[in-house]
Amino acid sequence: MKNKKEKNKILKVRPFNMANFSGGSGYLVFSVLYQAVAIFPAMVLIWIASLIKLPKNDAGEIDKERAGKRFYFISIPISVILIIIATVFAFTMNYGTFFEYWFEVILIVLVPTVSTFFILKTCHRGVVSGIKAVKMILVSFGGVLAVLITTFILCAFLIDPILTSIIG
Repeated sequence: MKNKKEKNKILKVRPFNMANFSGGSGYLVFSVLYQAVAIFPAMVLIWIASLIKLPKNDAGEIDKERAGKRFYFISIPISVILIIIATVFAFTMNYGTFFEYWFEVILIVLVPTVSTFFILKTCHRGVVSGIKAVKMILVSFGGVLAVLITTFILCAFLIDPILTSIIG
């Protein structure tokens, strides 16, 4: 068994509680990375399915109401599936109890997926309004990437160390 001085020395080499993952919550932060692996293909699927043959009215213009309904019909089930996938990964990657890290688990599960839905919704409205689809698709991927990075940094460098110091 190492004395406290050696342990502190080791912890200084690696940031926050990642030195030995003893609390288990260090793994929880990495579920954001797994969620990214699920979100980006889902975004491609949503974009393809919602933009193929946008419904047009009698005047030949895009019917905004029907296009919106199609977007919701496609994106809401996919978002719910992503929340389920993220929840499973968050709980399987966490060796602590839900009671100890509930705030972080909920943050990691809901923030990226719900943000993705609203980013896609806004960008889809832009496409329907006449903004070029390629531009809005790139904006949506950049926005989701920013949300994932922000969630990871917030959890890894702020919330997780605070919870670990309180609980540990």
